[in-house]
Parts: sequence; structure tokens; C-alpha cells
Amino acid sequence: MTILQALILGVIQGITEFLPISSSGHLVIVPFLLGWNLPQQQAFTFDVLIQFSTLFAVLIYYQNDIIQIAKAMWKNMREKKPFASVPSRIGWLTLLATIPAGLVGFFFQDIISDAFSNPQLAAGFLLVTALLLIVSEIKGKQTRDLGKLNWKDAILMGLSQAISVFPGVSRSGSTISGGLFRDLNRKAAGQFAFLMAIPIMTAAGFLSLLDLLRAPELDGFFAIMAVGFITSGVVGFFAINWLLKFISDHSMIPFAIYCAIVGIGTLTISFISAPNTDFIADKPMEVPITITYQSSVSWLLPDMQTCLLDLDYKKSILIKKDDAKIVPEQASVHISFGKLSSLPIESYQIGNDALVIAANQENPIADLPIKILINVLSGEISSYDALFDACPSCISDSGNKESFNIWRYPNNHPLQDLANEYTNTQFSSTSFIAPTPLQMVQVLNTDENSIGALPGKMLDENLKTIMIINGNERERMTPILANSQEEINEVIKDWLLCVQNAVK
Repeated sequence: MTILQALILGVIQGITEFLPISSSGHLVIVPFLLGWNLPQQQAFTFDVLIQFSTLFAVLIYYQNDIIQIAKAMWKNMREKKPFASVPSRIGWLTLLATIPAGLVGFFFQDIISDAFSNPQLAAGFLLVTALLLIVSEIKGKQTRDLGKLNWKDAILMGLSQAISVFPGVSRSGSTISGGLFRDLNRKAAGQFAFLMAIPIMTAAGFLSLLDLLRAPELDGFFAIMAVGFITSGVVGFFAINWLLKFISDHSMIPFAIYCAIVGIGTLTISFISAPNTDFIADKPMEVPITITYQSSVSWLLPDMQTCLLDLDYKKSILIKKDDAKIVPEQASVHISFGKLSSLPIESYQIGNDALVIAANQENPIADLPIKILINVLSGEISSYDALFDACPSCISDSGNKESFNIWRYPNNHPLQDLANEYTNTQFSSTSFIAPTPLQMVQVLNTDENSIGALPGKMLDENLKTIMIINGNERERMTPILANSQEEINEVIKDWLLCVQNAVK
């Protein structure tokens, strides 16, 4: 990504974030139409971070309202009447409306990330935005103002915001439409839509910052980020003011028409420019190399990206996350942790890792004998107090009466199969489910009472390993494999050797 590209995308983000035409959709479609081949991980991080910039525009524009709401919430809480005043009620309803989008973002992060590399999907979602705007304008009676906002309004607008995590579905468009469906007037729906965006944009922005800090070549990327960040924030501030004035007296149908035109136009262009498969046999095409990896080896991503820089290769090479147990159809090579359900034609070992039982550093559980661990994971021991009775040396806080939370992966997930095998037990049926190791890391970081299984190299400074006494540590060592369904060419072999050396 260049400085000029960051400037253009920053302007587009600032304009489209608050207009009901989907900023995320434009950030996917514009590079596609201009022929920019941006790295997926870098583009996704950039897109989310410049959306974080527009958060500051919202905070500045609504600073007086935010202060008033915060004061009212504090005052009414002290009086034990949290919903006594309109500003306090709006504050609590804002938090309520944030929950659906937060849950979708947490559990479907990988799917959302992949959607940011699919312009056809973004174009299709633009058509969804157009439909929402048109139907809400027709159905909405617009008889209620912001002072009449209730929990049903917040829930529906929150669900509307949840679908806007996908590129092409406008956050402002979907949430304002949700308000219109509840018969709020356009101005009230717009005001609440911007307020309820603050918590979710804040969370997404901070997660994007963490991704940025883990990315290689930070020095060059920071300058690009700064240009997009500043540009989108300044442009976004003026876009808020214009939109709120516009929708007070005007229909949103023009925005719906615009979304429909851009969506249909992008789908048409992508269809016309798609390769003609009738001539593939006569004219072999340059097919990009696609390297996929399980989220359990996400820690390898910086090394994988760095090794690409050493390749003298003209074809484009894509790196994308895919938690498939065997090699995905679109993958030239798949990097995975642990055993596969079926062996591909070629398989290379590029390193080792160990599956560990992990917990938050603040968790009082210490090392566990294998028999006690089995009772903990199976649910026979479910509280710190019960653990102390069974094994006083296994816990540092003997007076803790709380229960702890056991987290596992879905059934048939490769990591869960390994966890069952290494601990010689089935996790409790009442345990919570984390879809991927990345979600497991987030859970263990935020809840000090949680316990789960993780690849050892995914542990960060907030997490610790619960050692297994009398357990065979060597048995838990698992190869990191590079697998392919067809013969691996010399270019990929050189790349694998580079990654292997980095792991060593």
C-alpha cells in the first residue's frame, strides 16, 4: 500500500462512514475497480483502523451529548434509578444495542476478515443496503423522537448494526433503517445510530491496533496508516454534520439508488472481467499461489510474510486464514497444527509446537496431577473450593469459592481431538465453546476464571501454562505441517525452507 492509496482510501472512508452507503464496501470495491492488489491482512487492518479514526469524529461531534449522558447515568445509578432520565436511558440503551454486533464480531472474526477480500460479496451487500433503505422509507411512520426510545428499538437497531460488520452493509444505513422500522423519525434514528456506533468502533479499533503491532515492517506501515487515519477523521467530521441536516428533511432513497448502481455496476464489471474458462486448455493462465493456514499457527504469519519478500517470483502470492482440517481446495499449500484427518500427497514438517492447558496469569490454579486435571476438565471438580479439597497444593488461594469456566473447541475440531487424546478425557458437556484458538486467547485474556487448551506458541504475557504432573510432555509435542494435494514447486519449497529456518 502506498501513501497515495492511503490518502484516497482515507477520503473515501471519511465520506462514506456516516453516509448510508457503506464505507467498508467502498474500501473493498474501490481497490478492486482501480486494480490495486493489496495484501489481505494489511488491507483488513488498515480498513478497520481508519474506521477507528472516524470514531474520533463522532466523539468530537457528540462530545456534549456524551458528557451529558455519562453524567446522567452516574447520577441515576447513585440514586438507584438508572432509567429515570432520558439521557441516562439513552446511555443504557446504547450499550444494549452494542451487544449483537460485539457477539458477531467476536465469533465470526475470520469470516469477516475474509469477506474484506471479496468485492463481489461487498457489491451484493450494497444491494442489501439499498433494499433496507427503500423498505424502511416506505414502512416507517416516523412518528417518534429520541426521547421515546425504548429497549425494543435498541435491540432491533443493534441487530441491524450486527449485520453491518460485513463489507457492503452500511452501518449508518442499516441502523437508521432499523430505527425507521420502529417508527422513529430520521433525525432520531440517525442520532442514536451514531451514538451506538461508538462502543463497537472503539472495540474494533483497539483490536486493529493489536493486529498492527504484530505486523512486520511496522516503520513503513505506520506512515501509511497515519495518512489514512488523519484524512478519514477530518473528512468524517464534516460528513456527520451534513448527513444529519440532510436526513431531517430528505428521504434516503437517493442513497439507496446510489448503492444499487454501485453494487450492480461492480458485479457487472467483475463478471465481464472474469477469466473465460473455455480457453484455459489452450491458453494456460497465471494462477496465483494461495497459502492458507490454521489460526492455531497465526503466530507464524510475520515470518510467512517476511519470507515472501525473499522470493524472486512474478506471480501474486496470497496468504489467508483457513481452519480446514485438510488442504482447502483453493490452497497450494496449507500450514496446520496437529494431525490431519487424511494425508495429502506431499507433507513437510516445518517445526513443532505443544498443546498446553492454559489460563490467565491471575488464575490461582497451579500445576495439576493428571488425575486431578481429568476431573477438572470433565466437570467433576468445578470450583476452586472443590479443587482445594481434592488437592491443596494445586491452588494458591484456598478461600476462593468461585467456579471456574472450562472452554473447549467444537466437536471434531482438530485441536479438540488432540486435547481429548493428550488429557485422556472428554471435556465436560457443559463447557463453553471457542470456535478458534484466536477466540480462545481472547477468552482467557478477559476472564481470569477460564481454562482452555492452546498451542504453546500462542500464549502471550497475560497467559500461563498449567503444567501436568506425571503427564508425558513429549507426547504433547505436535508437528507443524505444510501440506499440499499436489507436487510442491521449487518456489514454494524455497519459501517453506525460509519459514522452517525462522521457526528454528
